[in-house]
Amino acid sequence: MNSRLYWKTHMRQILLFVFLLVLSQKSTVVTNARNHGYKIVCYYSTWAVYRPAPMSYGINNIPGNLCTHLVYQYLGLDEKTNGLKSLDKYFDYELRGLIDFAALRLKWPHLKIMVSVGGWVDSGVKYSNMVSTSESRHQFISSVLSFLDHYKFDGLDLDWEYPGVSVRGGRPSDKDNLAELFKELRMEFDKHNYILSAVVPAAEYQINSGYDVPRISRYLHQIHVMTFHLRGDWSGHADVHSPIYQRPFEKYGPNRHLNIRDIMRLWNTKGALKSKLIVGVPFFGKSFTLLDPNYHSLNAPIKGVGIAGKYTQQPGILSYYEVCQGQYNAGLKEKGYDRINEIPFRYGNGQWVGYEDVISLDKKMKFIKSEGYGGAMIWSIDMDDFVGVCGRKGACKHWLLEKVNSGFRY
Repeated sequence: MNSRLYWKTHMRQILLFVFLLVLSQKSTVVTNARNHGYKIVCYYSTWAVYRPAPMSYGINNIPGNLCTHLVYQYLGLDEKTNGLKSLDKYFDYELRGLIDFAALRLKWPHLKIMVSVGGWVDSGVKYSNMVSTSESRHQFISSVLSFLDHYKFDGLDLDWEYPGVSVRGGRPSDKDNLAELFKELRMEFDKHNYILSAVVPAAEYQINSGYDVPRISRYLHQIHVMTFHLRGDWSGHADVHSPIYQRPFEKYGPNRHLNIRDIMRLWNTKGALKSKLIVGVPFFGKSFTLLDPNYHSLNAPIKGVGIAGKYTQQPGILSYYEVCQGQYNAGLKEKGYDRINEIPFRYGNGQWVGYEDVISLDKKMKFIKSEGYGGAMIWSIDMDDFVGVCGRKGACKHWLLEKVNSGFRY
């Protein structure tokens, strides 16, 4: 082989190696939540495993590379002992839900594995009772520490809905008592390097009723704000439920501050550090039944919630993949937009659903970055397109979660 041919062949090999190396690094960046510096807190609804095939979502479906934190929903509170209790013994124990969830860290060592306690159904007066005395708080804390040590979880997420709100079993004393619970938890957690977070509401009256914001911000590592479910059938109109900004038609109405920008600013001005505030991002849509199928614009009159989806089976709620499938087989063929927030909605056959897509998520990630918040709380990853029915058919798994990551990265 002459020298010119040798160097030509050798150079091709070098260029091919460099190309493959760059491609490999790019691939790693695209699918690794550690590389952008923001928290992506992924909530997993354990009941998703019971959905009909092929949308049953098990722990094996979780893309740990696309999250920084994984949160197991839920454990409950035993009102007799003030300790933790299983809300689904079959999944938690017989199906090894807790063990297999914690084991995801073996595959993705960067992950922080957490458990959420509470939720809408389990919350109530028993939480108010638990925080009311030093003895009952100690019982709860001891149970939490025992659980975290036994199952090798990294932290606790408290989802009490809502302290201080009387219609939910709350008392005025909850505000001080909850702050005291967080103080005592943090003192114990620091000994073990555990993480302490809480799910908190968006409505100002709920914040004022139950949260001493400067105090809890001192003790919590992360504050997960529910910036979704901001609209519903109670308003009598069809609307997207997680808008970033106020729209002209609500400038003087009761919803004028129920948008992500104003809610996050409220938490910040009340004393929560921006770096601890995590913005709630829904992977589900809220659906409605139109009063008149011919009137289907944003803010159109409705007569109730939408029809339940085939898989999630909850009236008024559709997963992202159900919205995608609805384009083809449920009559949701027409599309519109909340132009200010770039959030899409679909309608047809008297149904209407507002939801998130890759465009609206990109706008939300840009907002989080520009405002300096700590990251995104995904509610919930089992609502994403994890089998590839949206976008390029069969090619894109966890389409929305990929967009959250790329939105933070670029």
